[in-house]
Amino acid sequence: MLPWSAAVHQGGFRRVVAVTSAQSGKTDSMLDVIGARLDQRPAPIIYVGPTKEFLTDQFEPRLMGLLDEAETLKNKVVRGRRMKKTLKHVAGVRVRLAHAGSSSALKSDPAALALIDEFDEMMANVKGQGDVLGLVEARGETYADFVTAITSTPARGLVEIELDEATGFEFWAASATGDLESPIWKLWQEGTRHHWAWPCKHCNDYFIPRFKQLHWPERATPAQAKRGAYLSCPRCGGIHTEDDKSWMNERGAMVAPGQNVSLVDDAPVVTGAPEESSTLSMWTSGLCSPFVTWGQRAETYLTALESGDHDRIQTAMNASFGECYSMTASGDVPEWQEVMERRLPYKRGEIPAGGLRLVMAVDVQKFSLIYGIRAFGARGTSWLIDDGQLYGPTDTDDVWSALADLMLQPIAGMQIEKVFIDSGFRPDKPEQGNEHKVYEFCRRYSWLCSPTKGRDVQTPPFRVSKIEVKPDGKRARYSINLVTLSTDFFKSLVVSRIRTPMDAPGAFYVHQDVSEDYAKQVTSEARVVVEGKPKWVKRSRHNHQLDVESMLAAIGYSLNVQRIPEGVQRQGTLSDSAPKEPADVAAGDEGEGATAKLPEQSAAGSSRRRKFAGLGSRLNR
Repeated sequence: MLPWSAAVHQGGFRRVVAVTSAQSGKTDSMLDVIGARLDQRPAPIIYVGPTKEFLTDQFEPRLMGLLDEAETLKNKVVRGRRMKKTLKHVAGVRVRLAHAGSSSALKSDPAALALIDEFDEMMANVKGQGDVLGLVEARGETYADFVTAITSTPARGLVEIELDEATGFEFWAASATGDLESPIWKLWQEGTRHHWAWPCKHCNDYFIPRFKQLHWPERATPAQAKRGAYLSCPRCGGIHTEDDKSWMNERGAMVAPGQNVSLVDDAPVVTGAPEESSTLSMWTSGLCSPFVTWGQRAETYLTALESGDHDRIQTAMNASFGECYSMTASGDVPEWQEVMERRLPYKRGEIPAGGLRLVMAVDVQKFSLIYGIRAFGARGTSWLIDDGQLYGPTDTDDVWSALADLMLQPIAGMQIEKVFIDSGFRPDKPEQGNEHKVYEFCRRYSWLCSPTKGRDVQTPPFRVSKIEVKPDGKRARYSINLVTLSTDFFKSLVVSRIRTPMDAPGAFYVHQDVSEDYAKQVTSEARVVVEGKPKWVKRSRHNHQLDVESMLAAIGYSLNVQRIPEGVQRQGTLSDSAPKEPADVAAGDEGEGATAKLPEQSAAGSSRRRKFAGLGSRLNR
């Protein structure tokens, strides 16, 4: 907290923001700033706490303790009738204590210095008068050197890590405003985005400590984790214990994107400059607190995790580590590296021999169509054939024409036989009355395309119903089949396929050219259970390919691909693209022209079966 306190006292920034954990010295730092300002440059001050009880029961006694103990201040305090719980006169200026629920106190006095404590606990609008920050900053318009100092532990938000290739630092990435519920984190990322960095005792390189660097013995209980917690350096893997914390804090430094820091003569040297901003913002991990051990942090987190209570888990992440909480911390989801491990030696646009049914799914965005094409085979085994994005406003015709060209083009001699298009996103504004482009497109290609909508939970998981759609400017309506899908069922099915062993029936494969971005999107959400109900929550910003894959899984489900018997594949195609690829003929048959049986593939799941031979024309049709 020393860099934050110094920045508030020295001035030069309109706002100085600190985000960190509980028990990290935030309130004591505010008291230090108040005392220094009253002693050296007396000016009106306003302090804002989250509640009236906090002001009167906790902060005011500590403020009086400061004023009584500081030799240079105790004789400058006006005592007697003029002294009130929420108003002090010191060195000829007023010190106002206000709480976030009192609009009158927030608007009462001008101030040269404003301090807002635990900002995330404050209401967004104070009795219809505006937000706390706006009301407070309006008090400082008459002071040229006015500073607002803001501290808080964060609340909920989807925040990702980005690697600075030039320095090797892993900084918090700026998140979309819609992904953040934490007001302090929004303020923090509007500023310079400084992070508290530590030097490694093994490699001397600096790194930014955060929750993911904290480790404990595998399968440890909370009590065992408390005894065995340690920290690893993300650069060299070097192990640090609690005894190293003091050494690292003494040599720590604030570093922002655009800056670097190195250890020179046992002291940090920061080079470079952060992005220009009128807000100086700083984040420090709760692991840096001298008052709470790593073992205590680990024990608190694991105890909350075992409870299954998301509120307790959030409190552990926010208060113990100073990090935004997303429910994905306790969710069930594979890592993106697991998807990359499923690459096989076939190229984009090639179809391995086991691929028998070729399908496509499309996720609709305002300015693009994101698609995936997958081939299904025996027992639901599948191969990603192509994935990509068609760019263009989706309320115009050009991008839809490009989609039609793509889906009608044969791939390796096979034709796409079914396309699902998500109609949950509406590119036209309802008040304009324009026809929904997804429905219009699916009506034109009704023999091939179906619009879909997701439902969190639905029984059965796949349902087809007719809806009436009215074109713009016309009285007549037309009917279209809308497919509603259980998002929980089909996203869970995708995850289960990813976790199916590589050599087992039903495995999930991707082509050798697949990108890391695709893999991260497919694993971008985690399944959690809240009050007995499943919920999928984002763990990264982009989740389009997960939506696409869940629709592809739904098409496969409707075609009964899980009932295709093992040993069925096309002849004369890629035969070595998957581990333990089945033979060209069914078990027990020999010689060219031998046949295998394939179940009738219909949405109704008929048990009738038909015969085909190799790459027979009937199967292709």
